[in-house]
Amino acid sequence: MLKLYFDYRDIFRAARLGLSPKKMWVFFWGLMWGFIFYGTLGYCAHLAAGRSLSDVWVMFGLVPAMPWPGSGAISWVLWAIGLLGALLIYMLSAAVTARLAAEQLKGNEFYEVKEAVGYLKDSWKSILGGPLVIISFVLFLLFFGILSGWWGRITVLGELTIALLSLPIYLVCLFLVFLLVSLAIGLFFSPVISGATKGDSFDNLFEVFSSITSQPWRLVVYTGFLKVLCLVAAGVFAWFTISGLGIAYQVLSWSMGSKFSDIALAAFNLYTPPLATNYLMALDNPVLSGLSSAMMAPPALNWSGHTAAFIMGMSLNAVRLLVLSYLLSVFVTGQTIIYGIVVMKRDQRNIFVAEKGPLEESCQTGLKEEEPEPVKSPRPKRAAKKIKSLVPARKR
Repeated sequence: MLKLYFDYRDIFRAARLGLSPKKMWVFFWGLMWGFIFYGTLGYCAHLAAGRSLSDVWVMFGLVPAMPWPGSGAISWVLWAIGLLGALLIYMLSAAVTARLAAEQLKGNEFYEVKEAVGYLKDSWKSILGGPLVIISFVLFLLFFGILSGWWGRITVLGELTIALLSLPIYLVCLFLVFLLVSLAIGLFFSPVISGATKGDSFDNLFEVFSSITSQPWRLVVYTGFLKVLCLVAAGVFAWFTISGLGIAYQVLSWSMGSKFSDIALAAFNLYTPPLATNYLMALDNPVLSGLSSAMMAPPALNWSGHTAAFIMGMSLNAVRLLVLSYLLSVFVTGQTIIYGIVVMKRDQRNIFVAEKGPLEESCQTGLKEEEPEPVKSPRPKRAAKKIKSLVPARKR
């Protein structure tokens, strides 16, 4: 079990604990499946709006953006389903990562990803149950507000009723805002709570509301501090990654000549999302000076060159997912630590105490059962009888 201070100093551990192959591997696969699901439905949304596949590829690449205004209801529904599916995959990946982080904070360094995924098979309902309950309650209140508006259309009676209910309507709307804030926090904290405590849906919902109401300032300040730490840690990791790729580009360009340069530039220009391209172009890295100056149009290549560019482009995307996986690993690990701090300050309870396994408990109970009872020796009774026989009886 790691020594924790249960204050802001523990958040610094997230940058080191997040640099874990197991946690990064979980988020790597989560990001990959999330982008595949979102990208597929995003392309379907743009195709349903009447755009050609080539135009969408030229504009957005592998990660399509939201449909434009006037694209139609079907396009927006497909895009929303893709976005919700990607969010669901993130929540499940975050729950597995939080489970790994909680076991590591308990001192169990040998907790495997397979065990965490097995926990997810039994607890996915609790991860999604808390946010779904909040969403259901929000929809109920909104439906009640719509009914109130329809009632207000009644002549004289409706407008007077709405006027009399002005203060209750204000209180309900204020509570609705609180529910929306709780939903925004619960979408990210519900997987962490479920992974750290193995609680059910009711426990997750109670912990979300309890953490918001009992430790709001600590939750907000520590989360903001964690975001800054994530940006710094991921920026350092990205700088090392980009510098390493730049060194490889310079060396191989010098040794292979223009052949490697053409393949690398085609791989970068054709298979890099525009968002990542703009970010890399904005970086001031001298190692990438030769690469950034040639990011204009992909060079002409033969079939083998295009095949090599495709393989290299997908490899570069895997590297980008690795950097993003470290960023999310640090964020979820830090959220797990923050939740442990909030519980300690609120309930004086350490959730990172190692639990006794069933084997250890059975061994301890077995030892207690096998303890022999003390056997009373018959020798003291025999000695007492001999003494009584030797002592003469008193005459009255």
